[in-house]
Amino acid sequence: KAALTPFFDPVVMLLLGGFLLALAVEKNDLDEFFAYQMISKFKADARFMVLIFMVTTAFLSMWISNTASTALMLTMALRLTETVKDKRGNFSKIIVLSIAYSATAGGLSTLVGTTTCAMAAGFLKDMIGYEITFLGWMGFGLPITLLMVLTIWVVLLAIFPIDVEEITSLSIHRKPLTEKGMHTLVVFIFSILLWITGRLPEPLAQALGWPGHGLSSSVVAGIIAVLLFASDIIDERDLGRANWSTLLLIGGGLSLGGALDVSGLVLRISDSLMLLTGGRPEIVTIALVAVFGLGISIFASNTASAGILLPIAISLGSTTSISPIILAVVIGISTSLDFMLPVGTPPNAIAYSTGKVSMRDMIKAGFALDVIGATITILLASYLWPYLI
Repeated sequence: KAALTPFFDPVVMLLLGGFLLALAVEKNDLDEFFAYQMISKFKADARFMVLIFMVTTAFLSMWISNTASTALMLTMALRLTETVKDKRGNFSKIIVLSIAYSATAGGLSTLVGTTTCAMAAGFLKDMIGYEITFLGWMGFGLPITLLMVLTIWVVLLAIFPIDVEEITSLSIHRKPLTEKGMHTLVVFIFSILLWITGRLPEPLAQALGWPGHGLSSSVVAGIIAVLLFASDIIDERDLGRANWSTLLLIGGGLSLGGALDVSGLVLRISDSLMLLTGGRPEIVTIALVAVFGLGISIFASNTASAGILLPIAISLGSTTSISPIILAVVIGISTSLDFMLPVGTPPNAIAYSTGKVSMRDMIKAGFALDVIGATITILLASYLWPYLI
């Protein structure tokens, strides 16, 4: 019973609701609608066009899987590369990498953006009873997303400079939004509003005279699922297309983490880590946790890495002066922050499979971005996040 309970954890329901919403968005071409609306407005400077593709991808990855958003945006981008002539030959390379990397960055900003973020919230609720709201997580993740999107743009342009004339044709065609597409758009907007108004930050709640509706993110996800089925936006056939393997992996990760905690192994490991971090500045401990999380996720599944490291990080925080909330969020983000190898994240693998980039290209750009991403996470965790909890 104890081993199976985590498979029905609220965080699993949260991600299931997010997956179903993503299915509805993809099924009714709402993702293409968003992409067209943003990209068609800007078609001049090639460097700015790359940034627009990145911002669009990051936005989509906040709400649907970064795998789906990468696949969609790369389909559009590869059509564009057929009509763009770059004297340096780097345009196709930079557009492919920028989309994959911005999908990874975008997924960090919400609880439904990537699995490790939701797992961090789940472990915090199970181990210390602390619930991170949807808006609360955005306070941690959104600054990293914004900073990383700009950083990725600058770094890629520096490593792979382009020389492209003004882009006048995008070769991207708009699909009309159907009636079900309009219904999906309404549910999508309603979902975002429900998620971010669950429990408002104290200053905002006082200013509005309303603390929020009080529903947890997982309950909102359940409401979303009911609305999607009740309005016939999705049906039982779509339910079979949900990412059940990921949900089982997360349930298994939560179960494994619980077993490590109950067995006392987590406490033993955190006590051993205390020998490395004891007496050192907090930023050193945070840096060690971030680098460890990022390092393991380069070679292993980020979900599995988070499942093992999160209970250890929370236990370490409980025995030091650093908040376990901060260390859990550091693991949730750092285990999904690899840009260097195709095995690091699904977007990386998709980018590599296009044949437009080599392993050397990914390592050259990804190593710099891994270092910068870890540094940004460490600095924000040390100096900004303590004010958010």
